[in-house]
Amino acid sequence: MIIFVLVTLLQWVMGFGALGTMRTVMPRSMSVPLALIIGMFLHTAIFFCVDFFNLGMSQLMMTMTAILGVALTHVWWPRVRTFYDDLFKKPTFSLQLYDVVVLGVGLTIGYYVVWAAWYWPVTPFDAMAGIDLVARETVEEGTIVNRVFTEPALAGRLSNQPFYAPFAMLMQVMYRLIGFTYGQVWLGVMAIAFSWFLWAAYRRVCQPFIANILWLMTILTPELLGYTYLLQTDYANAVFIASGVIMMALTLERDDVSALGASAILLAAGCWSRTETILLVGLGLLAVAPLLFKRYGTRPTLSFLGIAGGASFLMFAVWNLFFLQVYLPVRPDTLQELTGFDVARFISVIGDTFNNVILDKGLWAASFLIFAVIIVADLVVKRSMSSKATLLWIVMIWFGLEVVGTIFTAAVVEQTLRRGIFKLIPLMFFYVAASPLIGQWGRAIQQWQMGRK
Repeated sequence: MIIFVLVTLLQWVMGFGALGTMRTVMPRSMSVPLALIIGMFLHTAIFFCVDFFNLGMSQLMMTMTAILGVALTHVWWPRVRTFYDDLFKKPTFSLQLYDVVVLGVGLTIGYYVVWAAWYWPVTPFDAMAGIDLVARETVEEGTIVNRVFTEPALAGRLSNQPFYAPFAMLMQVMYRLIGFTYGQVWLGVMAIAFSWFLWAAYRRVCQPFIANILWLMTILTPELLGYTYLLQTDYANAVFIASGVIMMALTLERDDVSALGASAILLAAGCWSRTETILLVGLGLLAVAPLLFKRYGTRPTLSFLGIAGGASFLMFAVWNLFFLQVYLPVRPDTLQELTGFDVARFISVIGDTFNNVILDKGLWAASFLIFAVIIVADLVVKRSMSSKATLLWIVMIWFGLEVVGTIFTAAVVEQTLRRGIFKLIPLMFFYVAASPLIGQWGRAIQQWQMGRK
């Protein structure tokens, strides 16, 4: 337990240092959980480098790389000190009774999520074929290049699961080194941090009572909730991408948040957690580029697009182009699953996605229905739309997933694309929270509250 607390605190401080270095300005209610999410990503990236120096992936090296990460993110101390000055100012928030009730429900869900991740073993699929298999052997042999990849009897028999993007696998390695039997407790930790961030983010754009309701709807979305304790790459990927998009939207469309640097880090983390994310990030950045040019001008926009796109491609390339193609003794057969773009298949994939995934209320409850109703209501009643940046990202992520389902034979609609939709759920509810119509309802509630005082 001591090593767990120590490593978590180091990751947290690492994230604070990164936010400070990027001159991030945001409320503490958002920066505190976001720092842990960013710190987890940065720690896995630094810990990954241990393999190249043959130092052995051990508990000692895990701790040392966390300390190194803290040191690196605090090199530009004047910037970081300014961030800490704001972080440790006297708290000014106040909670209503309904906030306390909702947070009590959220904490109860968080307890069960962590308990489930600690108690239930890794699913047989991951235990035998993918993320956890590589992680277990890495812990045993001290290197990612272990017998999963080097055993002669397995040559030519591996599926693509052991070659998945490394974030989830490296988190499994670290939490197994900490001492957790099944490793996947990190999912619960990330889920709590992300839920905390969403709670604060929704409250930035709408009345707190409505934000609480939308927040509960988000964290209780059945399929999304289920993967907070089931080991896969998709929930973590949704955390990174949704957080990055929300920070971009808040920075672009509101004056009280400045976090494009944090957004770039989170988008890069998304590419570190799932391979096809590089396509989604590219499409999303291209879609919002006109908004960025209009808001910030040419040079700042090109700088941000270069940093965000470059960092994302770097994290994609380190694993997929260097580690898998140069460093590892075996190669995935991903290219054999790549086919040309076919319009008929594309239309078929879209139809299957709607019929078999999106319209399934058992997976998403009323998420898509609420999102569609709010879009139509805003256009009809308010003759305006909510966060344009968020909507563009939602459209581009959905379009990118459909393209992936079209050109990769292994991308099954009911599996790969279904889990890819995780990224859309928090973004859709954030879009709803920022809706002009919801804003009108929020002002009416606020006036009613003031009238009762």
